[in-house]
Amino acid sequence: MIKLLPPGLHVLLGDAAGGIFTRVFFAKDRLLIDQDVLSVGPTPACADLDAWNTLRNDFWTSFVPGHSGEHVHSRFNLADNAPTLAGAERVNIRACTGVSEQPFVALVLHRLRVSGGDPAPLHIVQLEMLNNKRVIGLGEFDELHFRNCPEPVPMHTDVAQEYLNAWGALSSPDPVELCHFARENPGANRWLKLAVQLMTRRFPDRRSGLTYWGHALLTRVAGRGPGVSQIIGFTMAETFQQGDVVGDWYLFGRLLKMSSASNPLPLIKLGGDMTAIRNTEAEITPFGAAVLKGEASNHPANPIDDWAGGVKLSSPDGVMWFNDGGKIIRG
Repeated sequence: MIKLLPPGLHVLLGDAAGGIFTRVFFAKDRLLIDQDVLSVGPTPACADLDAWNTLRNDFWTSFVPGHSGEHVHSRFNLADNAPTLAGAERVNIRACTGVSEQPFVALVLHRLRVSGGDPAPLHIVQLEMLNNKRVIGLGEFDELHFRNCPEPVPMHTDVAQEYLNAWGALSSPDPVELCHFARENPGANRWLKLAVQLMTRRFPDRRSGLTYWGHALLTRVAGRGPGVSQIIGFTMAETFQQGDVVGDWYLFGRLLKMSSASNPLPLIKLGGDMTAIRNTEAEITPFGAAVLKGEASNHPANPIDDWAGGVKLSSPDGVMWFNDGGKIIRG
């Protein structure tokens, strides 16, 4: 049964959620889907929409040369249709509590602002609980949940500004803005503050030289390998409740980077197809085992060329920041 759709343009994160939402509301002509996961990869300040889309596309296609993963481009995607936000009579955002969902809300507001839109027509549904459990992403919703979810309510100007401040922190080349976000925005909702806080895990740890996800994967190569599908599957399942859902293709990319021949001391060795998750195997190297035991560090043994939000990390260029027990320090 099709449910009556509230007026205006509706924006949400993820293809799965978009498909179910469309079946419930028959909303194709008034729906935009963000297909990106903004909690990983480069998010520098960039007002030019084409340049931004190229940057994000290059990131997702960089893991395996000539391979774009399992992405299917939707004609309703937010990246290509962002200018329509400015002309909407009202913009309705649905978001959950996850680390990828909160930057999505911030991006919509940022896109509306740079498109010349008026923030007044913004409405939001912040979905926090499902079956008495924290709901991390809209992909957890089925048709019944969408039919029963609350109607969008007007977004207060203070809330809109907090999301814009979050985008400023996520896109800043200075990591201090990430670290100080919660202190400088005490009224922001707890999920937004948590998301910004967890973004500091994109910086390599001062002792191991690995990001949180690098360490998580290396641990499971040792304990769950050799199948990469198992390594990634257990990594995602065992960290899901943290709300920091980054996706299997991103994790595959991290494994490829950890095994790269450009590393003087690779952390892992990959075998098999190496262009498909299910056909690739991994084993930890002696150096990787030493890093895992705290007997060695990935940096400076191996170069670092990475992004943490809007911060470009490059050990060859001498531009490095590290996570030291939750504090971000210059390397």
